Amino acid sequence: MKEIRKIHKLVAMLFACGLLYACNYPAGEIKIDQESKDYCLFAEGSYWIYQDSATLEIDSVVIDNPIYYDFSRSSGNGYDCETYSSRISFYSHDTILSFYTRLTTSRANPDILKPCILVTDLRGVKYHNGEIGEILPNINQNMTLFNKKHEYSINEVIYSEIKIFEDYYLNKRIYWAKHIGLIREETHINDSVIIKNLIRYNVKPYNQ
Repeated sequence: MKEIRKIHKLVAMLFACGLLYACNYPAGEIKIDQESKDYCLFAEGSYWIYQDSATLEIDSVVIDNPIYYDFSRSSGNGYDCETYSSRISFYSHDTILSFYTRLTTSRANPDILKPCILVTDLRGVKYHNGEIGEILPNINQNMTLFNKKHEYSINEVIYSEIKIFEDYYLNKRIYWAKHIGLIREETHINDSVIIKNLIRYNVKPYNQ
């Protein structure tokens, strides 16, 4: 009888270990696509300077901290996901704001590998890797890829491979250029538009 009890205990332990192993076994990996990196991932020391087209006031954004890389299990989808994050400084007039930004697949659908999003704790989602008009899972549906342009000119400077996003909640259009980053932001208020254009930048590629 004692031998039988020992066998039952052994079987129970093996079964419990099997369940634990199954629960902890990685379901898969979701890595960041290269195109999202081309638009959003830049090294420490990169900066962008913007000007209000009406008031001529200047704002600037600086990556003044190291980029932190993480590849770990996400609570958002249960997969092993990539994330690049850093603390960034925003300078406007006499104000300095520090905020975190993350390029991540932590909320991606494993079947379609989307969305890969750039999200900040200051302004929410700023970029995603969807197609024009595509409805993406696990993302604020106010943020939509409105259009793509091969070229776009700002103050006689021509930028290439442009993605234009619309944030319906904030009434904004956000323009991204490949290998440059954010180049223009329009805020629509009633019949007026507040425009901030990129006037100077120094972007450094992130070396993995």
